[in-house]
Amino acid sequence: MQTHIAIIGGGLSGLHTAYECHKKGIDYCLIEARSRLGGRILSYQANQLEYDSNQAAFDLGPSWFWPGQQRILSLIDELELSQEVFFQNGKGEAIYEDQQGNIQQGITGISMSGAYRLKGGIRQLISRLSSKLNDKRVVLDSVTNSIKYEKDKVEINIQQGELEETICSEYVVLALPPRVALQNITFEPAFSNDRVSQLNNIATWMAGHAKLISVYEDNFWQENGLSGDVISHKGPLQEIHDASVEGENLNALFGFLGIAPVYRRNREEEIKKLSIAQLVRLFGEKAREPISIYLQDWSVERYTTTQYDQEIQRFHPANNIGYVQEPAWNKQLLWSGTESADYSMQNNGFLEGALEASMHTVSLINKKII
Repeated sequence: MQTHIAIIGGGLSGLHTAYECHKKGIDYCLIEARSRLGGRILSYQANQLEYDSNQAAFDLGPSWFWPGQQRILSLIDELELSQEVFFQNGKGEAIYEDQQGNIQQGITGISMSGAYRLKGGIRQLISRLSSKLNDKRVVLDSVTNSIKYEKDKVEINIQQGELEETICSEYVVLALPPRVALQNITFEPAFSNDRVSQLNNIATWMAGHAKLISVYEDNFWQENGLSGDVISHKGPLQEIHDASVEGENLNALFGFLGIAPVYRRNREEEIKKLSIAQLVRLFGEKAREPISIYLQDWSVERYTTTQYDQEIQRFHPANNIGYVQEPAWNKQLLWSGTESADYSMQNNGFLEGALEASMHTVSLINKKII
C-alpha cells in the first residue's frame, strides 16, 4: 500500500489527524493494533456486546472535559454532539474515609462538579469521527512491527494475523504513547540512547490505572444527600464519583482502584467483592446488589502499558517530549498523542491534549505539502 501520511494509533489523536487529512483531501492510512478504534477511550453499556452510539454509556477510560478547553468543545460542536453534553453531578455531600474505615461526610474539594461528559460516553466522539472516514483507509487488527526510513521514504511493516504487509509513505505519525511505541516497534535508523531515555521517561496516561463501574437501579446516594464523591485511604477504591447519565435513568458509581497493578493480577472477582463491600460501607445496603459491575484494568493492555507503567499515577503527567519531529528521520517521523502535547500548556493527559497534539501535527504536515 502506498500513502502520503501513515498514522499509527487509532485513539483520539490519531483518529482526529485522519479526520483532518480526510477533510483536506490528503491521502492517509490509519493503522490500529486493536480490533476497535479509541485506544484508551472505552465506554461500557451494560448487557450489550456491541457499542451503540445512540444509547447512554459509562466511561471506562477518560470521562471528563472542561469549560475553556476549546479544541474539544469546538470538535463536539462540529460533529453535532453538543446536545449530548451534560455536567458531572456535584450535588450532595462528599465522603472521606481514613485507613481505619472511619467515615466523615461533608468534606469539600474532591468534586468534579463543573466538568462535562457525553451521554454516550467519550466513545461517542470516536464513533462520530470514524463515521466520517473512508473505511478503506482504516486498518484494524494490524500490529506495527517495524518502521524504516531510507531515501526520503518511510516503510511500515505491519502484521495482520499471519499476513505481513508493507506500507510506504512520505510521513509517519506516531499517535501513541512513546513508551508503547518503543516497546512494540523496531525503528531504523534507531534512536540515540539519550533520545530513548527521554522518550521512556514520558509517563503514559492512565497506564497504571484500573476503573470499576457499579450500575444500580436507583440513585440512592443522591436520595440520601450524597454526591457520590469519595476519597478513601482504606479502599480498595481510592477515589469514587457519580457515573450516572443525566436524563437517562442510568445510575452508577465508578472508582479508581488504589491497589498497585502487580497486586491486581488474577484477582478480578475478589476485587469486585471487596469494592462492593466498600460501597456498602460508604453508601449503605442498597449498594450491595448492582445491576452490573465491570472492571477495566489498563495495566494489562499491551497497547496501553509497558514495564515502566506499573505504578498508579497520582497526578496527570506533565511530559516534555522535547521535539515532535525526529531530525535523524528528516522530520518525516512525527510524535503525536496526548503525551506529546506541549507540556507548558498543561494539557498532557487530557482529551484536550490529544487534540492539541493532533492539530499541531496537521499544521506541520500542511506546511510540508503547501
